[in-house]
Amino acid sequence: MAQQLLSTCGLIGTDQQPFPAVTFIKQNCGTDGSFLVATILGQRLKPAPGSLNNRDHRVLLIASHHSYSHYSSACLKLTYNLGPARECGQLQVIDTGSELLQNYPRLEPTLEQLQARIFAFMDESPKSTVILDDVSLFLNLGHSENQLIDLVEALVEKQTPEQQLVIKLNTADLYKVLCANLDDLAQTELQLEPLASGNFREVDGRLSIHRYPGKNHDRLFFVKQLDRSVLYKVNDRNVKLFAPGELGIKHL
Repeated sequence: MAQQLLSTCGLIGTDQQPFPAVTFIKQNCGTDGSFLVATILGQRLKPAPGSLNNRDHRVLLIASHHSYSHYSSACLKLTYNLGPARECGQLQVIDTGSELLQNYPRLEPTLEQLQARIFAFMDESPKSTVILDDVSLFLNLGHSENQLIDLVEALVEKQTPEQQLVIKLNTADLYKVLCANLDDLAQTELQLEPLASGNFREVDGRLSIHRYPGKNHDRLFFVKQLDRSVLYKVNDRNVKLFAPGELGIKHL
């Protein structure tokens, strides 16, 4: 099921479908996109086909929404074991919640400190992925939307072709300016929103994938378009996707 989710979102990471340079996960109020982060995390650490390991590709996880143990448990349910990757240094974690508690009453790490640590990781890891989950924590700590935009712009400018950036924003519908700017910077936008008709046992919400068209197009300029929209249900050990109106979904 993880492979189906990655394929639907365009995050397979093959020569035919390369992983986007910047992916923006826009989580609206009433939804939880943690399953997307866990799936991407496992995919980025998974050995490439024909290879026994994929340790050349490193991952930096900035954990602002959950602790590392949460991601480890979530990935195990999706058959990804983060333990060996972290032990060998392929996976590095900045647990901002834990560091804030340790540094209290100082609000550290600050955005400037965080940027410096991410830059150091990118300099040491030419093939890498940086995952920020999520950036709304820093808004709650008194930073402005403009400061977060500056941070992401700096990371995008620092990127090389073999480095990817994944950004997740919780309660995204509350931050219009920040969302608009992150939309502009991202090649792929994954939007999670609740069903307008209410909550149902069989469906958790709607996942909409927006991205730029492929190279074979006749347009004079690129405009991000809705690629597809599906309904999703997060179960204990998998994620099910449904086409809207598909048989088997009751009471919709």
